[in-house]
Amino acid sequence: MNWVLEEISKSRQVRRVDGGACIPLHSSIPDEEGLFLQDLVRNVDPKVSLEVGLAYGISALYICDALRVREGTRYITVDPNQHGGTWDGIGIANLRRAGFGDIVQLIEKPSHLALPELEMAGQEVDFAFIDGWHTFDFTLVDFFYIDRMLRVGGIVAFDDVGWPSVRKVCRFIATNRAYSVVGTNGAESWKRRTIARLLRTRAVKRLLRTRPLAMCCSPEILHPDWELGIRGRCVAFRKEKHDDRRWDHFSEF
Repeated sequence: MNWVLEEISKSRQVRRVDGGACIPLHSSIPDEEGLFLQDLVRNVDPKVSLEVGLAYGISALYICDALRVREGTRYITVDPNQHGGTWDGIGIANLRRAGFGDIVQLIEKPSHLALPELEMAGQEVDFAFIDGWHTFDFTLVDFFYIDRMLRVGGIVAFDDVGWPSVRKVCRFIATNRAYSVVGTNGAESWKRRTIARLLRTRAVKRLLRTRPLAMCCSPEILHPDWELGIRGRCVAFRKEKHDDRRWDHFSEF
């Protein structure tokens, strides 16, 4: 763990860029998720990584700390509010203090503008972490463009999968796209665990798949999250192949 990340992890505070009093750390991933991301990064060994949502830079510090830096290594991070509002440039300052300034590219534009520009420029990525605006439409747009840049075998991870909007995007990927879940991190709520255990029983599964009942059941009941491998706070998908769906393909999710 680099010294900046260790300092923040112990103090649960971040330094202000102007040298003022430290700010209590908030809006960051937990340490266990950071270690989970590091394992993913070491396994895929990305040359180019991309993150949507920098904030105070905690997830970026974990990811950059696990990168094998070599010629051409880049870490692209998209955050339109990095130097305004809550963050005050602290995230990019943390990355520079930790010694990653040479490999980090900060794009201060909304992701729905920045990502298509990267695609048009021919950018390819090996690893991506989506932790931006959490509505369903924005999260899906983030995935859409990242998928078009992600190499086969690359990994895209989602934070805050417990949010219904983000979880719905993950269900779309698992049911409509050639991606497989390669890892999850974080505990389920007791309500979700209880429902999952109930849906695992043979009698309930057999009942749900009877035709009259299946016709009026939602996809979440017929194919629950646990069956798709979607659980916890963070879910990572590996891209198995390029998109080869028919133009009119659709599966309920």
